[in-house]
Amino acid sequence: MAQRFQLPVEALSSMVVIGVLGVATTFGLSQWQSFQNWGKPKRFSVDKWDRYMMERDSRLSGNVNRQRDDAVAPESFKTNSAWVFERPTLP
Repeated sequence: MAQRFQLPVEALSSMVVIGVLGVATTFGLSQWQSFQNWGKPKRFSVDKWDRYMMERDSRLSGNVNRQRDDAVAPESFKTNSAWVFERPTLP
């Protein structure tokens, strides 16, 4: 008589718990990233130009993920420069 495969019930319950926790973590992380980004999807493939625009948005609105439609910049925008200066190297 051939031996039948027996389902390991003890291992199945722990696998279900691990799977549920994995799905919950993935869903929770995507929701948290969406909440932090004001409902927009997470940014990917961010290049140098995008980083400059994120810095500009941060200086204008106080948040990297928000943009302003005002034509007039706030008063503090005049003095908080985005330029990073290098220290001169002396020979």
